[in-house]
Amino acid sequence: MKMRRVTLMLVLSVAAAPLWAQAVVPSSVVAVTVYSDRALVTRRAELDITAGESTLVFTDLPAATDASSLQVSGKGAFTLRDVRIVSRQRTRDVSTELKALEDERRGYEERLAVENDKIREAEAERLFLADMAKRLTSSAGSSETLPLDPVAWAKMLDFHRARNEAVNTSLRTARKASQTLQAEIERINREIRALGPGSRLSVVEAEVVLEARSATKASLDVSYLVSGPSWHPDYVVRADSEGSKLGVHYRAMVRQNTGENWKDAALSLSTARPQAGGSMPTLSPWRIDVYRPEPVYKESAKSSRAMAAPAAAPMISGAADSMAELAEPAPEMEYAVSTAETGATAVLFRIPGATTVASDNRDRTVTIAVLDLPVKYSYEAVPKLSPFAYFRSEATNDSSFPFLAGASHVYVDGSYVADASMGTVPPGEKFRADLGIDESVSVERKLKLKFDETSGVVAKKQKTTWEYLITVKNGKQRAITLTVSDQVPIAANEMIVVKPLEPVYAKDTDSLRKTEYETFVWTLQLAPSREVVLPLSFSVEYPRGTPIIGLE
Repeated sequence: MKMRRVTLMLVLSVAAAPLWAQAVVPSSVVAVTVYSDRALVTRRAELDITAGESTLVFTDLPAATDASSLQVSGKGAFTLRDVRIVSRQRTRDVSTELKALEDERRGYEERLAVENDKIREAEAERLFLADMAKRLTSSAGSSETLPLDPVAWAKMLDFHRARNEAVNTSLRTARKASQTLQAEIERINREIRALGPGSRLSVVEAEVVLEARSATKASLDVSYLVSGPSWHPDYVVRADSEGSKLGVHYRAMVRQNTGENWKDAALSLSTARPQAGGSMPTLSPWRIDVYRPEPVYKESAKSSRAMAAPAAAPMISGAADSMAELAEPAPEMEYAVSTAETGATAVLFRIPGATTVASDNRDRTVTIAVLDLPVKYSYEAVPKLSPFAYFRSEATNDSSFPFLAGASHVYVDGSYVADASMGTVPPGEKFRADLGIDESVSVERKLKLKFDETSGVVAKKQKTTWEYLITVKNGKQRAITLTVSDQVPIAANEMIVVKPLEPVYAKDTDSLRKTEYETFVWTLQLAPSREVVLPLSFSVEYPRGTPIIGLE
């Protein structure tokens, strides 16, 4: 018999099919598309249907199902007559689930008590160490005999410092563990509350009415939007300082707590944002006017009574508004036309293979792509603000995957460096990624000289000159390119004259350029173990006795 495919949008109906014709069909989740705040779920049922009219029930749909989004499609020699979505009360025994949750909570509570004991012990030891240090230092001027041997004092200080570090580490670890355990206990409490008493349970069901001329096989897909599920990007960035590629492990963190498990489903992730709406707002005329205060009139008792008389008018107006609202078409029909499916305004990431995402509100990590991107590595330093050289990368997203803003975890030469963030990067665009500090490249800024001088006979001028030395050394076993940035002050008043002295600058070169805000940028090619000293000096002249703010 020839199979044909049928599709029907939801037609809401309050009437229920006759009970004798209803049959609950087993179904499973076969496909899910996750958005930033919801998901499109597709369930499938394969079954044999008899001749005549049948009502097939897809039960246990999530409570957050959007009824207006329900769609049914299928294959088989039958006619799809109607689709209804209903809520029913069902009796459910939750004692087994409740006991499992309570046992899990009890385990977390016991572990939390252990961590709280560690916190109390560490805090008590911290108080003891502080009291011991106070007693030792306060008795220095008393008649008590104290060890004056510097070696003994050094050992005592080393002991005090080591114990404080150990106590602080223990406190941080225990507090972090305590917070994690407390979050798990709160999650279990939410799940226990969601179970309810268990005697009566409201379930959402979709009733599909079919008619077949003869017995046949049918394949039915029921899809619906459910609010709550979400996903966000997460990146692992791996840099090889000796290579020319930047590894980017593009991941997604998916979570859901809809009440149904997505087991072995085809998972897709959409960058569309349906919550933003699909229609562009329209500008209204922007009018401005001169403010005129409202005139104040003295109100007579008669006019007050006259104004207060028509009390029924607002109710009539409200009733008219309610009728108008009922007459408007249902706005939820917008969900049936998803821009994410067309790819015109969004990107759909299809995760290969079958994916399982449990309904436990925990992050499930899936891989979007593993990329090796062309990159240029460099070192940059701002010695005025930081004594470190920063390892940085400039890469090109030469893939077809757009990067969305999200957290990143940086590894350099196989070692974890730091957590950072990735910005939005379209395909083909360049982006920069900070890869942490490299302590084998040293940067030091020192004030070599500062002197004042006075000039002028009548109008005396005060001039102060600063001379700095910036020492840079490459301690690596290979040559590197290092960019160093520093600045001279900018005069915000015509009485102040700033004169840069060094470096001597005429125009931008490959090794020295000048950017906005009087910033000098040196680009250095440093061989292994090479050391370079960069001079920076300037003078500031102003009327003597005039207070100047902003100078070091």
